[in-house]
Amino acid sequence: MKTILRWIPLGMVLLFGCSEPPPDAASIRPVLSLKQFMEWVLDPAADIIWDSVKTVYTSEGAKEIRPQTPEQWAEIVNAAKRLKEGGNLLMNEERMRDNKDWGNRARALVAGADKALAAAEAKNVEALFTEGETIYHACAGCHQRFAAFAQESAPPGKSVKK
Repeated sequence: MKTILRWIPLGMVLLFGCSEPPPDAASIRPVLSLKQFMEWVLDPAADIIWDSVKTVYTSEGAKEIRPQTPEQWAEIVNAAKRLKEGGNLLMNEERMRDNKDWGNRARALVAGADKALAAAEAKNVEALFTEGETIYHACAGCHQRFAAFAQESAPPGKSVKK
């Protein structure tokens, strides 16, 4: 028993003492430009939520679009998670435009995505529709304030020629 007790501290040192510390938030650099991030990550995830619950009017009448299958609900859950994580990534120091307004709008996206996630997990169509609107307002407010910057932003490490 004493032999085992002697090896435990050494094992702890080897296990935890030799690993590198995690990077701090300031050292994490985005790979995509802001425009790419919006087009390839956030917009497709938001579209899945927005397209999941709607009414389409045609000459034949109204057609209600609602998630029906477990796979459709899973796709919406995953999209909400991507939006939530995407909102968190918008708060990365490399992406921040101003600490107050940008951060508030990114947090609004995270909050809307979190509620959409809860609605999708509960398979609550009405709440999903409502939170789709919340996400829309978070996105639209940010675009009104910062869209010009997103259009001008170059990939990380590149400069924008004006």
